[in-house]
Amino acid sequence: MTLVVGHRGACAYRPENTFPSYELAVEHGVDAIEIDVHLTADGQLAVIHDETLDRTTDRTGRVAELTMDMIREADAGAGFAAEDGSHPYADQGLRVPTFAEVLDWLPEGVGLVVEIKAREATDATVEALRGSRVRAARAVNVISFDEASIERARELDPELDTGLLLVPFDKPERGLAWAVERGHLGVYPWDGDLGIDPRPLIAQANAFGRRLGCYVVNEPDRMRQLAAEGLWAFVTDMPDIGRAAVPRS
Repeated sequence: MTLVVGHRGACAYRPENTFPSYELAVEHGVDAIEIDVHLTADGQLAVIHDETLDRTTDRTGRVAELTMDMIREADAGAGFAAEDGSHPYADQGLRVPTFAEVLDWLPEGVGLVVEIKAREATDATVEALRGSRVRAARAVNVISFDEASIERARELDPELDTGLLLVPFDKPERGLAWAVERGHLGVYPWDGDLGIDPRPLIAQANAFGRRLGCYVVNEPDRMRQLAAEGLWAFVTDMPDIGRAAVPRS
């Protein structure tokens, strides 16, 4: 069954990488939630996509140069704009989550895809996963665009499922060959790089014993096509659309 993965929760509808976004993704029936981690100045893991606070909060500054307490002063709902231009989640008390908070909250049966955004966060991420419920359930994947990050993650925990993200226009064939050579389980290209007919790449991944997923898919016809051809997973901003297009069997 093709997995539906909520991109930063349900980021089309609620502020990305906040608990309201994660909660809505679970309500919509996702198989897993994708989140992003950065290391703070005081060695904690902040769950935020960008290297700065500027886009998604009402504060500025580099995550790596701020303590977690300083980051928690920011309004994590301020950057989300509704279709009418309003900011319905501003001043609602939303804060940038810590990775530990997400691990504690994650409901049983929901998987987690952890994107390491900064290489410096790798060791702390693997350590935080040790003993976690999602790690014990083998329901977590650690991924990154940075090859060194997932190499380090697998060095620290050889049993951890790791995968390589590919930037747009990077050839999935290259990623698959590298994953096989280095022993990583997954490869996750941009959807456009799978082509109109994804079957040859899916067949290649299956032949190599790799998981092939992609990001970001929001069109239901494309979701149904990818699922029909046996793609392992797709990431979507709209998990309700994803679940409707690819119902659980």
